[in-house]
Formats: sequence, C-alpha cells, structure tokens
Amino acid sequence: MRKILITFILVTFAIMLLANEFSFSGTNQFKYIYRDRRVEYRSYFSEKLALQMHYKMLNVGLKRIVYYPYHDKFLDIDNITNEDEIPALLDDNEKNEYYFEEYYLQFENDFLFANVGTYETVIGSGIVAHNYYDEDFEEDSRLMGIYLQSYFSRFNIQTFYSSMENEDDEEKDDIIGAFDLETEITDNIKIGASYLMDMINQENQNTETDFSQRDVIAGRFNFQHDKLDVSVEYAESNEYDHYDDNKIDGSAFYSNFSAYLGKFTLVGAYKKYEKFDVRISDLPTANHSEEPLDDSWEPGIDEEGMMGEVQFIPNYENEFILNYAEGWSSDFKVRQSDLFTEYRHDFEEVSFKAEYSQLEQMNKIISNWKKEITPVLSADFMIGQFPMLIKAEYQYKEKEQGTETKSHYEPKLQTDISYSGYFLSVIVENQIGDSEDGEDGELWIGAEFAATIFGSTDLRIFGGKEKGGKVCRNGVCRYQAEFEGIRVETTTNF
Repeated sequence: MRKILITFILVTFAIMLLANEFSFSGTNQFKYIYRDRRVEYRSYFSEKLALQMHYKMLNVGLKRIVYYPYHDKFLDIDNITNEDEIPALLDDNEKNEYYFEEYYLQFENDFLFANVGTYETVIGSGIVAHNYYDEDFEEDSRLMGIYLQSYFSRFNIQTFYSSMENEDDEEKDDIIGAFDLETEITDNIKIGASYLMDMINQENQNTETDFSQRDVIAGRFNFQHDKLDVSVEYAESNEYDHYDDNKIDGSAFYSNFSAYLGKFTLVGAYKKYEKFDVRISDLPTANHSEEPLDDSWEPGIDEEGMMGEVQFIPNYENEFILNYAEGWSSDFKVRQSDLFTEYRHDFEEVSFKAEYSQLEQMNKIISNWKKEITPVLSADFMIGQFPMLIKAEYQYKEKEQGTETKSHYEPKLQTDISYSGYFLSVIVENQIGDSEDGEDGELWIGAEFAATIFGSTDLRIFGGKEKGGKVCRNGVCRYQAEFEGIRVETTTNF
C-alpha cells in the first residue's frame, strides 16, 4: 500500500512539473555530529530534504531522510560494563538508514481540505487523539492514510481513516479511524462530538494476526467571552480483545478556564483520567512543569489533579505570576505538587526577572520520593548595540529511594549575546554532591553559535558538554539528551 502511494505521488509530482502554473518550495536540514564517548572517531551525518510543489489547489509533498549512520542520542554506552556488548548495540541502533518519512497529496479550497498520505491531526484538547512527531524524544505517532476536513456555515467536520506504526513492532501497522463534528451554537458557544476507533495489531495465541479494539466516544464544550473563557471535555473508551473476555473501560475528563478581571487574570484547570490509553492521545498535565505524576507512573492510567494561576500586571513595568498544582492517584500513593512563581520588572534599560519553582513527586508503591527546587535570576539588557541575556540558576535536587537519600546542587550560569543576526550562547553547569546523573565536581561547559547565512540558511554550531534536560539557547528551547562533542546544523529554506 505504501509503495503504491509513493509511486502515485511521485507520478503526480512529475506531471505537475510539466504544468505551466506551479510554485516550488522546500527545506533541507543537514546535521553533522561528532560524539565524544567510548567509541573512537564516531561521526554522524544526516540530511532531511522536504520538497513541496503547489499547483492551483493541489499540494504534493515528499520528505526523504538519510542517516549515515543514525545517531541514537539516548543510547548510553559509556556506562556499559561489558565492553564486548558495545559493537552489537551500535550495529542494532546506529546503522545507515535512508527512506521517505513523509509523502502526501493535498487538495484545499475555502470549504474542504483533503490529505492522502502522511499527516498530523488533533481532536479537541488532544485527549481523544493527537498524532504528531516529537523531535525531542524521537517519538512518531503520525498517521498515513486519508484525512478530510470541511468547513461550512457554523459546522467544522474532520474525519480520517489511516494506519500507524505499531508501538511494539515496526513491521506491523495499527488501524485508526475517527469522525469529529464541531458546531457554533452562538458566537460565544461551541460544542463538539467525536468517535474514534483504534485497532491495535497483535499476535494471538496461535501467532495469527489479530487486533484488539479500542473505541472512544467524546464530547466537548467551549465558551468564549471578553471576561471569561471556559473549556470542558469528556471521553470514554472501551478496549477489548476478540480472543479475550477481559474488557477495559476508561475515561478522561479535562477542563480549564481563564477569567480576565482588570489587572488580574485567573487561570484554572482540572483533570481526571482512569485507564485511558495515551498512545494516540496527548493528555494535558494540568501543571506548570508539564511533568507526569511520577517518572515511573504511566500517564492516563490513574490520575487526578487541579491547577490554579494568578497573573497580576499592575502597570507596564511589573508582572507577577503565581501557579500551583496538585496531582494524585485514586489511592493517594502517588502524588505530586508543583509550584511556580515569577516576578518581572522592566527598568529603563534592563529587564529583570526572578523565578522560583518547586516540584515534589512521591510514589509509595516503589518507595520513591524526590524534590527539585529551582531559583532563577535573569536580566536582559544592551551593551552598546549588543543585546545580552545573563541567567543564573541554583537548582537543588533531593531523592529518596527506599532507605537511601541523596541530595546535590546544580548551579548554572548562562550568557547569550547577539549582534546583527549573529548569536552566541554559553552555558556552564556544575554539580555539587553525588547523584545518579553525575559525580561531585562534574562540570558541563557548552557553547552554541547561531547565524543566518546566504539569506535563507540557519546555521547552528555547538561544541562542548551538556548535561541534558530542557535547554534554551538563542531563542530555541528543546529537550536534549546528555551530550559531549560537536554538532553542526544547517536548515535551508527555498
């Protein structure tokens, strides 16, 4: 099926090349990595070429990826005790690869959007379905098939029927179909209803192809006004196996509101998820840190929580934010608290910001408890024609596993400077005390240079050592795995 679709799109692509009225665009991403670890001279090259052709109301897109070899940023070979295991791991996880990642044919006018091929989709807040590619964690839940969306009067309809790579076996495909209807009752009120069918490919006891089926029915309500925004969504799922009488019923409820009261803005959210599968869903965490209840706790299986936030802007120079969230399992053995505060003041030539966050997670089932306290001070200012950012962070981490307790500090200093389209960011981080992530006195120093060259190419060069986690440099934030070496990235738009 995929080969037939690729062939059809390539033929369509070639026919459109012969047409008189067409436009052409694309993006080429090139990356070079030299990774300093136990394997000597380990260099990686990758190229992602995306092409799109536009002809009247038709779009044809192709994206080809080449890895030479593939770089598995989560493969930690430095801590493997048996040296003989490393070659096999590299052969299995970091081999040469080249394939089409995206291929699609689209039609679009004022009333209809149709897609055949690869696509992303979202229904409501994402608790029913949110299929996308997460580049940070290299998780791909995009669909391949048929997607239709139509707009007319006060109605918005979307439906799709597609396949998705099986979670446990990349050689298998799951089948997903959905229908969603949203309508405007008034200028302020919208309601929606959804149905989704997810058939998960698996082998039964006779090693024959079999599917377990999950059906989701959902409804949502949205109210928007100058002073108040309210959103409520509820979904029920039924999962069963044709060869097994065991049936799993699940549910998900999520709501949020924003109230605008002069200089104050009040924000609130509530969640409750029970046995709700998250493979094709993107369940809101209802906390500022976007963290699950616990690192070892599967999201959506059993959790409830609330979040509240107060924003106060008395004038143009000051801003206050206070955010607090609690989350818990039904038996209260897994709990989380999340506090975030921020104060910003704009002086005449300096913008000053003070932040404080505290995240605490407890899992009595496995005797695990941890706390993270992170105060941050930052300042934006100009030195002549050079905009600068200086950011200082002094994080404290404490973890209790069973009867063992460990704690350490992670001071970090960051400086960003830019001039006329050139950007430089330097981060220095140190660890005081032992932990699972490093030893006392370990130092991470990394620098990134960014610029736009030749008018349409973004260049980023990183060198050094970074601890990992959420890293913000030169206006871009992303989650990084621990890394030491050199990265060169170019993105060209044409």
